[in-house]
Amino acid sequence: MSTALTFLGGAAIGVAAGAALVPFTRRALAASVARSSAPASESAVLTVVDTTPPRITRSQWVVLVAASGLLSATVLSRAGWTLNALPPLVLLIGLIQLAYCDLVRRLLPRTLVHALSAAVIASGLLVAGVMGEWHHLLVASLCAVAFFALLFGINLMNPRWMAFGDVRLSPAVGFGLAWVSPIALLQGFVVANILVAVTGLVLIAAHRAERRSAVPFGLYLALGAALVLVTSS
Repeated sequence: MSTALTFLGGAAIGVAAGAALVPFTRRALAASVARSSAPASESAVLTVVDTTPPRITRSQWVVLVAASGLLSATVLSRAGWTLNALPPLVLLIGLIQLAYCDLVRRLLPRTLVHALSAAVIASGLLVAGVMGEWHHLLVASLCAVAFFALLFGINLMNPRWMAFGDVRLSPAVGFGLAWVSPIALLQGFVVANILVAVTGLVLIAAHRAERRSAVPFGLYLALGAALVLVTSS
C-alpha cells in the first residue's frame, strides 16, 4: 500500500477512535471531578457537588479528533500496516484523551487510565499470539513494571513530585513505548522531564507559577510519549 493511502487509512482510524472516545472521556472526567470534590467524611460540611459532565466544546472536540487522526496517520505511515504498530497506536490515542483531562482539570480519570492500560496490554497479547512476538511482550512487560516502580518510588519520596495518578498511568506508557524499544521509553521519560522543566521556568518567569507549584506531569508524559512515537521509525 502506498504511503499516501497508509496515511489516509491511519487518519481515518484515528479520527473514528478519537470521536468514539470523547463521550467516554467526558463521563470519566465528570466522575473524577465528583470524587475529588466530595466531602472527606460524613462529618464534613455538606456541599453540593456538581456532577454534570464537563462540557467539551466543539473546538475542543475538533482538536481531540484531529489530533487522534493526525498522530495515528503519522505513526502508521512510518511503521506501515503491521500488527506490531497496534500497542503504541492504542497508547497514543488514549494519551490524547488523558492529556486533555490533565490539561483542563489536572486529573487523570482512574477509569480511563485503567481502560487504556488494559487495552494496550491486551493489544500486546494479541500481537504476541498472532505473530509470535513473545520476546517483545516480555521486554515490554518488564519495562512497564520497572517504569511503575520508578514513578512509585518518586511518589513515595515526595507526592508533590509525582502524583499517584501519574504512577497509575505508568504501566500503559511503559508497555506501549517499550513495545517500540526500551530506548523509546527512556526517551519519552527524558523528553517529558525536559518539557516540565522548560514550562516551569517559563511560568515562573511570567509570574504565573512558583517553584513549589504542582505540575500536571501526566500531560507532559503524554506529550513526551507522543513525540517519541511519531518520530520513531
